[in-house]
Amino acid sequence: MLTRQETADLERFVDAVKASLPGYRESEQQRQMVAAVAQAFDDCLHGSAPAETDGGNLLVCESGTGTGKTFAYAIPGLVLARSVGKKLVISSSTVALQEQLAAKDLPFLQSCAPWPFSFALAKGRGRYVCPVRLELALETARQARLDGDADICVSEADALRRLAEALDAGRWDGDRDQLDDAVPGTLWDRLTTDRNGCAGNRCPSFHDCAFYRARQRIRDADVVVANHDLVLSALEMSPGSVLPDPSECFFVFDEGHALPHKIVQHYAERHPVRATYGWAGEVPDVVQTAVHALHLDAAMHPRVQGACADVMRALGPLWQWISEAQGWTDDVLRLAHGAVPDELARVGEQLLAAAEAVLDLLGEARVEALKCVAESPELVQQLLAELGARIVRGTRVADTWTLMLRHDRHGAAPTARWIERTGDDVVIAASPIDAGDRLERALWRRVSAAIVTSATLTAGGTFKLFLHQTGLNRLPAVRTLRLASPFDYREQARLVVPRMRSSPTDAAAHTAEVAEMLPALVADGASLVLFASAQQMREIYDRMPAVIKAQALVQGQLSKGAILQRHRQRVDEGRASTIFGLAAFQEGVDLPGAYCTHVVIAKLPFATPTHPWEQARAEWLQRCGRSPFRELVVPEACVRLAQAVGRLIRSHTDRGTVTILDRRIVTRTYGRELLRSLPPMRLQLFGRTRGVAAGDGLDSEGRSRTVEPHRQRGTSVPPAA
Repeated sequence: MLTRQETADLERFVDAVKASLPGYRESEQQRQMVAAVAQAFDDCLHGSAPAETDGGNLLVCESGTGTGKTFAYAIPGLVLARSVGKKLVISSSTVALQEQLAAKDLPFLQSCAPWPFSFALAKGRGRYVCPVRLELALETARQARLDGDADICVSEADALRRLAEALDAGRWDGDRDQLDDAVPGTLWDRLTTDRNGCAGNRCPSFHDCAFYRARQRIRDADVVVANHDLVLSALEMSPGSVLPDPSECFFVFDEGHALPHKIVQHYAERHPVRATYGWAGEVPDVVQTAVHALHLDAAMHPRVQGACADVMRALGPLWQWISEAQGWTDDVLRLAHGAVPDELARVGEQLLAAAEAVLDLLGEARVEALKCVAESPELVQQLLAELGARIVRGTRVADTWTLMLRHDRHGAAPTARWIERTGDDVVIAASPIDAGDRLERALWRRVSAAIVTSATLTAGGTFKLFLHQTGLNRLPAVRTLRLASPFDYREQARLVVPRMRSSPTDAAAHTAEVAEMLPALVADGASLVLFASAQQMREIYDRMPAVIKAQALVQGQLSKGAILQRHRQRVDEGRASTIFGLAAFQEGVDLPGAYCTHVVIAKLPFATPTHPWEQARAEWLQRCGRSPFRELVVPEACVRLAQAVGRLIRSHTDRGTVTILDRRIVTRTYGRELLRSLPPMRLQLFGRTRGVAAGDGLDSEGRSRTVEPHRQRGTSVPPAA
């Protein structure tokens, strides 16, 4: 239960926000979310130790568009974190939300808070310039120009000079994202470093280092704005390296629907085979340079040569096995059920042992180089960067084969393992099918308390899939709360399913019919047309009449930001504008009011399991006698469809139409599940308006039927006070 002081601070904070925002609307959904977040953070004080928790300190909240979830989690998070001496970490999946939090939401909350608080952005080391490497690059460019080296272009040398001058003068803080002019990736890679290439506090530029200054701001801040990738990486590092120990933090994962994909990506491993030959050939030269330049132990070089020769010897049989392997499909060789053939396993064991021996020697060389940093700081930093780059590449090889050769637990989902041809190389890849158990151990059982929120976390009205994918299903006391949007969808929006002759199962006929219907649908106003495949999008665009092509902005022809900017400009000028987009425009796109009055969905967003990981996941479920379509494909389509539909209504005053050009949503039994995932819009079916909302469902013939109405579900939460 909140203390009197916490309750008073919460009330004062909310009142100040209300008073400072003209036209502020507080909804019942927002009040419930504030109470639920406060309870989850408060319960961390009364529950078990983190390692023994049953999840009572965790809340999963689906918060419909317009709820005001940022304030709903930030206000109680700030109050409770301050009260108990915790740091509040807000993690997002996109740069856009991080920038919104840092530039708009948190400064506003600072002006309303009953007491001062500070915040800082947390980014990876690669977003910051290394001052030593910048100086080295600048010196190299100067010398090259004096020598008449045409390979160093004038523009690059000038760019380096401007960066160095801005950094020295304090006009630039070393953060790549704060530059007015973009720096090409190939140049930036020479100006930054990773932890293996960094001398840390032994570097003479340590106190002027942008990354370490940013890290100090994180240590001092009350609130840290991070991203999901950074949080997952920090969990594997020593506490304090990037973020404090999870037991000292309250976490909020905004845009939490992206977590399952981020988790799988984070724990996946891969390495190219041909490029590994190159790595093994480069390492001896890099070590020899360090030995000679820093007068290290001369015996180190022949030892490294021998270890790299072992890598080369192991790569030969690996390449031969790959070239003789049978069962390739479209340049992919998937290992059924994740089972590694004995011969491949033997080759992999040899390569793993050899790669680990090289990594040990590189680590030894790095330690010895660090001892010389006081005498030759610039030289050591340059050599550390070269050694560090080879350590990273070697670690990929070792980590990939560690996962390839790991024995999967009996009865558990196996690891997906495959080999794929990419250009003139071949990539070895492995990924857990289910990484939820890893996140359970790394985060959920360690964190003081955590909130996961998004507008789309449920599929067909349940949290089952999301909880499983994130490992939260292993904690029985996790709270779930589903809050509907405060918007009046029955009045503001309608869902249209027109009569169609074709089904998307006949791709050619469906594409032709969509191309026939689309011009009339998007002729006027501002439309967003979402496609499930790039091929269909291109084919339909090619069939559009000239007038529609003139108003169309097609993903791939311009950047996403440029498309949105041109679209808004056209609408502001009173012109028709239509965006043709894929999954990138399905979420994270905010086009309120006149900027989007019609969302057209060409095809239900069912994912075809073409990726080896997806195929392995489906294979595992089939092996267990379960249906991948029912358990994975349909629920995931529910989430994607809800995200797409969510692009339409962004405020209380918006009005518009969603048109779905896929009759399966009303003719197939799974259509009811898809409809239950949508807001309760008026449904216009086959040209007639039904007295039923999208969330109410239909039978297989398109007739209305009575199902559980779309309403808030979840754990009942008492008021914050």
